[in-house]
Amino acid sequence: MSETRNPAEFLPLSDLSFHVLLALGAGPSHGYAVGKEIERRSGGRLSPATGSLYQALRGLHRDGLIEESERPRRIAVVDARRQYFQLTPFGRRVFAAEARRLEALLSAAREMRLLPA
Repeated sequence: MSETRNPAEFLPLSDLSFHVLLALGAGPSHGYAVGKEIERRSGGRLSPATGSLYQALRGLHRDGLIEESERPRRIAVVDARRQYFQLTPFGRRVFAAEARRLEALLSAAREMRLLPA
């Protein structure tokens, strides 16, 4: 199914969806850890509300960008309430397409001297 879909159909990603995919790029994780990674990566500027975060996870799962995953072996504590997710190959393609889109915008801003080179 994912091989026939065009990543561009999912662009632009919302900021939260982009950050969720970025957080899952390091490997499988559960929702709470994804939220903490977003906070860490943004220096505390972004702190997704629990409801928004889980709504984003459900949407990304529904769209086939992420999938459920087993608990990574590096996680010793077992909590049956935690649901783990990982990027799908299609999710990686969508993320890469969005990163290229954002990179092109930054490049245009540099060309217009709106940002330093």
